[in-house]
Amino acid sequence: MGHQDFSNKKALLIEDMAEARIMQKKMLNDFGFKSVDIAMKAETAIELLKNQQFDIILADYNLGKGKDGQLLLEEARHTKLIPNTVTYLMVTAETSIEMIMGAIDFQPDGYITKPFSQAELQRRLTKLLKTKERLLNVNLALDAGEFQETIKAAKAVMKKHPSLEGRCERVIGKSLLELKQYPEALKLFNKTLKSRKMPWALFGQAKSYFHLGELDKAEKNLRQLMLDNRFFVSAYDWLAKTKVAQGHPEEAQAILIDAIGRSPKNVLRQIELGHLSLSIKDYTTAEMAYRRAVFLAKHSCYNTADVYLGHLESLVRIADDGPLAERQLDNFNNTLKKIHQSFIDDPRVAAKSYSYEIDIYLANKDLTTAKQMFELWLNEVKTNVASPPTKQQTQKYTAAFGG
Repeated sequence: MGHQDFSNKKALLIEDMAEARIMQKKMLNDFGFKSVDIAMKAETAIELLKNQQFDIILADYNLGKGKDGQLLLEEARHTKLIPNTVTYLMVTAETSIEMIMGAIDFQPDGYITKPFSQAELQRRLTKLLKTKERLLNVNLALDAGEFQETIKAAKAVMKKHPSLEGRCERVIGKSLLELKQYPEALKLFNKTLKSRKMPWALFGQAKSYFHLGELDKAEKNLRQLMLDNRFFVSAYDWLAKTKVAQGHPEEAQAILIDAIGRSPKNVLRQIELGHLSLSIKDYTTAEMAYRRAVFLAKHSCYNTADVYLGHLESLVRIADDGPLAERQLDNFNNTLKKIHQSFIDDPRVAAKSYSYEIDIYLANKDLTTAKQMFELWLNEVKTNVASPPTKQQTQKYTAAFGG
């Protein structure tokens, strides 16, 4: 196998330990990289990814306090910051396959275990790039969201390179699900499972069953996946979804709490738990989930106003039973402050913030401030800074103020 020329490739190295950073950068330079950018944490990496294109990303799994290399990959793939054409090699200190399997939904292109030699890194990157080149048309179509094209390209690659058959089948299955061609997807996953018991095929089969309304079959598959691998956390999310569809939201909630215990830094899962807990009127759990989501959202690409509003809403629902404790009031004010810093120029958000704030003052029997807030709100409606209160809100507040 000839040596790959890396001189025209751009690399991003994400590693929080200084010695490892210096060593890995030297390795990359020694076998030909001229351009190597460095990030010490996921947040810095996200900024770099927003502004430039890389060919290769070498990311440590363990990035100190913040996000780990896996969450970075999931978010960046989800928001298209890392296209499928980019090679993502995950560096892990532990060889524990379990931690790695947690990454089943968004898998890196490869793993390399510390300590590794320069020759090993060069060999791995050469091999990964060769595979990426063979899959180029597949990944271009995938990045463009052209799923019919993706399937066509993947079938062509399978013919030419039988060794990539598994990889191609996985992509075809994913594309069929995206195209909502559930019976075809199911057929493909069944065929794969006849010859190889691959977790992704079992997962794909479960999703197909879910969409075809065969919820009990979906549940059976997902429970099997969870038994086989307790780190396959996406299976928990889908089982929770299945339980909601079967009309068992309390069971779904317990499953999500379990999943969060295994993988606490996933902001979407915290949001889902908050949302579900509000719907079953478990406001304490909702508040805790949204509070964590607010904390995690700040460093993520899912930083939307609704996460913060969800937290306020859960506290308002707790206040329906009486004034908030001091700590809860602090939490409310902290989140409110964050909304004012980042999202208040949206009139819908402004209106919701006002209504939640008024509700908290009313719960505290502070009618004067509540009334002032309501007047402020109505003034901001005139200048289109805030959306108007609903009819119910107007009736509720005027009644409360004895108007």
